[in-house]
Amino acid sequence: MDTSARPKNAPYCSNCGYVLTGLTESSKCPECGKPLVEVLTRPGREFPNIGKRYRSKATLFGLPVIDVALGPMEGEPRGKAKGIIAIGDIAIGGVALGGVASGVVALGGVAFGLFALGGVGIGLVTATGGVAVGGMASGGGAAGVLANGGGAVGLVAQGGGAFGLFTRDGRSFGRGGSPGSEAFDTLSWFFGTSLGDPSAFWRPVAVTAGAALLVGALIGLVAWLKLLREPDPAGPA
Repeated sequence: MDTSARPKNAPYCSNCGYVLTGLTESSKCPECGKPLVEVLTRPGREFPNIGKRYRSKATLFGLPVIDVALGPMEGEPRGKAKGIIAIGDIAIGGVALGGVASGVVALGGVAFGLFALGGVGIGLVTATGGVAVGGMASGGGAAGVLANGGGAVGLVAQGGGAFGLFTRDGRSFGRGGSPGSEAFDTLSWFFGTSLGDPSAFWRPVAVTAGAALLVGALIGLVAWLKLLREPDPAGPA
């Protein structure tokens, strides 16, 4: 269809350009048959193709080894990437990096995964972030089995304010909260030796963030070896 003849404010089919003004009796585009819920477009809702898309030909476990989807492109307001290494506005993968990321290792503004690192990090094993929730959590606010933060809630919790079964802070809300408690002696590899020791601040972050980066590096190594075996001659566009 000649789109130059389309009325300025008329809704149209994004697949074929057919003008959909006055269409009330059908759930599909009369021209191409596509469902209206997928193709109905109104002027002013189009997005410029200023984003980035790349998907490697090499695959692993049914997923592209690398998938990149950043910014608006081809009518999508944001990129959605899914791969062993996924980089996008929304990313899902073995290692996922994005505004919203979900994966084995997730790094992003909001991150969900086994190992999470982000502004808000939710990780089954470890979580690091401004807000961190996980098995082992370290952040400005932290909740987990082992939790360390400005405010911490956990089975064993340490921070400026802490609440849990075993706690270590200035107020000791929970039971067994003395700095020399057996729980903290056993877990000094995570919590440090005492609140007065600098290791109490850097060690929990080193454990949680370090675990995420180590697992991410291992997944990255597997992806790299796969790409060496199946190189993509075109490369990123």
